[in-house]
Amino acid sequence: MQHHDRIAKAYRGLTADQLAALAFHYMTGANDLEFKRVADALPLKDYRCPDVSYQARLDGFTRFAAYWAIEHWRLRTRKAESLGGALAALRRGNDKQADVMIEAHEQAESYLLALDAALLAICADNNIDPADVRRMAGAEPFKPMREGMTPDGGMQAAMQSAFAELLG
Repeated sequence: MQHHDRIAKAYRGLTADQLAALAFHYMTGANDLEFKRVADALPLKDYRCPDVSYQARLDGFTRFAAYWAIEHWRLRTRKAESLGGALAALRRGNDKQADVMIEAHEQAESYLLALDAALLAICADNNIDPADVRRMAGAEPFKPMREGMTPDGGMQAAMQSAFAELLG
């Protein structure tokens, strides 16, 4: 018991940052008992803070907007890469490779349309202005290069589901 008292006392002398680093190490499976000891060594404090449900909802909106932005710019990059690859293949006279790259470009455009459709649906369900999400991302509504492009239904469903989960 004396040994445990010394460990607990040593933990009490550490800063919150040091304790968090130890806890992270122990919680990864290194030592469950030590993880509990670190948690037990933390002093309990009383705080005044905004309503927890308000903060949780705001955090959900922020996570959603960040995820949407990441996916938007990832797909925009994929679209640009595919188009550049198609143009390079055409210059080399490789029509087969150009066709593959054009198909990838069109898929990226279909995914971007799906991402925008998912954005609109989630925003409507949660009383969020999609312009706010786009503003945070530095993005505009996506417009495909050619008319008649349609959103990929599977991608739209997957994105809506993922976004809804983030909003909890």
